[in-house]
Amino acid sequence: MSVCHILSYRPQQSIDGINLRIISKKKIRNYSHNNAQAKVPLTEWYIKMRNVKAHSVSDFKKNFNSVDYTNGYTIFDIGGNNYRLVTAIHYNSQLCYIREIWTHSEYSKPINQAKLQRGKL
Repeated sequence: MSVCHILSYRPQQSIDGINLRIISKKKIRNYSHNNAQAKVPLTEWYIKMRNVKAHSVSDFKKNFNSVDYTNGYTIFDIGGNNYRLVTAIHYNSQLCYIREIWTHSEYSKPINQAKLQRGKL
């Protein structure tokens, strides 16, 4: 299955409820298009996420090497510490909103850290 097919796939309901829905997959496609080296790790993240039913950040820690919760955002370390994927996850409705995809250096910039602290993404 190609990356395009994977990123356009919409998961079915699981036996125990609704799988996590990712909004918007377009951000992943656009970022991958402009940063080819990010395509594989972002696609791997998407494949894992589309089959997850999580009730808290601790559920994600079972499936991902590095995930943190900061000021209402769930932040995934993608591609061996090369990228940060910032999400807002609504556990009650199983919706994952992608807010930002940054390189490690972009994430570390004081202006982006200030946005995270204020919850302005």
